[in-house]
Amino acid sequence: MYREITTVNTPVYQIPIPKEMRGKKIEILAFAVEGDKQTLDAADNGTIKPGFAERTKNLTFNAGGYKFDRNEANDYE
Repeated sequence: MYREITTVNTPVYQIPIPKEMRGKKIEILAFAVEGDKQTLDAADNGTIKPGFAERTKNLTFNAGGYKFDRNEANDYE
């Protein structure tokens, strides 16, 4: 997958196609995105948005003793 977030000010924009995609059928999408470039770049790089860790540090999850049973999940007859 190749992803690029940029601001284009001209009617024509060239996109470099990675070597491993050349000769293959590809889909190219263009749409406006919300948010500033720094936040979008952070999401694209797999990093956490500033403030996310702080906002979620007190969240917990309690499964209440639930245990997944694969056989029970697949027994749908």
